[in-house]
Amino acid sequence: MVTNSLKTIGIVTIDIRNLYYANVAHSIEQSLSALEFNTILCNTGYDNEQKLKYLRMLVEKKVDSIILVGSPFKDPVLDKPIEQISKDIPIIIINGLYEHPNIYSVRCDDKKALETSVEYLVSKGRKNFLYLYDAETFSANQKLLGFKNAVSRFNVNSEIFLVKPGLEPAYSKVKELLDSGFDFDAVVTSEDLTAIGALKCLIANNIRVPEDVSVIGFNNSVLSVCCTPALSTIDSRMEELGRIAVKVLHKVLKGEKAENDTIIDAELILRETT
Repeated sequence: MVTNSLKTIGIVTIDIRNLYYANVAHSIEQSLSALEFNTILCNTGYDNEQKLKYLRMLVEKKVDSIILVGSPFKDPVLDKPIEQISKDIPIIIINGLYEHPNIYSVRCDDKKALETSVEYLVSKGRKNFLYLYDAETFSANQKLLGFKNAVSRFNVNSEIFLVKPGLEPAYSKVKELLDSGFDFDAVVTSEDLTAIGALKCLIANNIRVPEDVSVIGFNNSVLSVCCTPALSTIDSRMEELGRIAVKVLHKVLKGEKAENDTIIDAELILRETT
């Protein structure tokens, strides 16, 4: 199949400005380049019509495969169109799961990663947890499930809030909770930027981190070492996901058997906020 192809792969992400998507896309592009594949990078935004527009364009360009970067592509509106495209070319999705022929998933075990975060904080004596998340995607739901499982298993107190992405929404939510007298000694979040927003609010209100409150983010982005104190976080191994996605794709294009669902473990990175 590779011999008769144009050796061109479509990489589709929703926002290349996002550090997570950018790192994964870069890893994919570099791995494909080493195999002498060309790439077409599409930045769709969050609108489903735009996502569909780019997917159709790539099909018209007769690419050999499409790699979807990020779980926002696991969406009921997109399910049938993606499944239809997969009848003609293989689809790889990073941090999403389609149980459909010719669609291959490569993902981090987000659920287990959140369980590990809670387990570590409980071992340090934390008993009152706050969880902030900023999306309702497949990946976000796996993280949320992991958090719920862990706090239930350890029988600790917890509150969960959905906030908008970014520093300010997390800062505002934590300030609101502090003003209301809400008692918590651990903050766990679904993204580093959300964690840093919470961290900035705690410091601004003279709450010691990690002495009074521990904070753990997610993704081990460069932001986690740019803040003070440096942020403990989950390394979701972004670059590794990209490399594995290309390995899976290369097997498929060569007609070899490939795993339909590849899951890798994350790593808890301990810094100054825990």
